[in-house]
Amino acid sequence: MSTVRSLRVLACLILSLTALSAAGQEEQVLEEAVVRNRLYRPAGNLELSPSVGISALTYLTAHYTLDVGVAYNLFDTLAVEGRAGYALSRHTGLARSISESFLNRDDKKLTDELEDLWRMNLHGVVGVRWAPVYGKLSLMAEVPAHFQAYLWAGGGVASFERESLIQCTQVVNRDLGICDDRTEPLDRATATESFWVKDSRVSPVVSAAVGFRFFAFARHGVKFELRDWVFRDAYRVQLSRDDWEVGRETGTPATSPGLTHLVQFDIGYTFLF
Repeated sequence: MSTVRSLRVLACLILSLTALSAAGQEEQVLEEAVVRNRLYRPAGNLELSPSVGISALTYLTAHYTLDVGVAYNLFDTLAVEGRAGYALSRHTGLARSISESFLNRDDKKLTDELEDLWRMNLHGVVGVRWAPVYGKLSLMAEVPAHFQAYLWAGGGVASFERESLIQCTQVVNRDLGICDDRTEPLDRATATESFWVKDSRVSPVVSAAVGFRFFAFARHGVKFELRDWVFRDAYRVQLSRDDWEVGRETGTPATSPGLTHLVQFDIGYTFLF
């Protein structure tokens, strides 16, 4: 009886192993077929990728970018890409509230400027895109979507501008926190000139991204990515309020200003030549 039972257990184990082996072979064949039957092989081809981006995280500034990328695919998984564009930027509601509430405070005779106030404008970077993951999604039975998951890293230069939230060279109304020439005191949109201290610079920028590209037709695709622009911050500390309000330079540059991270969500179109 025990021998028969042992034979039954052994037979079950053999059938299970056979089934697992067959499933593994089938999965391997399907994976090889997906990679082999690419919708389009980008290696050796140029591509053009316009895109738009919005700030994924906002604190004191918000950005909306318009970029164009030109890439050359060295291999199916590796490409070199140059990106250039312009960022439309503004202060957030929190920043405006800080600026309007600061002027009517009498306890801040000596203070530090705020961090992360630089707003990016023109920018250009060159980087490498590595796409090790390729697959296919059957979103619709007749039109499968091929996709690539990729990592992007590179660097370049950008122009920046900065408008202070606390340094006003000509206070129009301290009680209302007005530092511009508004025609309507309670309507910030009616201002034609601002007296907040402004700065500008050109400096290096580093960028990194993770994203997906989807292709339903050869040579045409859409991409979605999360991109981080990183650049060095700069601001002044130990500012004397009495000095800046009469036009005298005050304060000293921060010795360890840190880095600013501009995180954005981008959506774009890709055309492969």
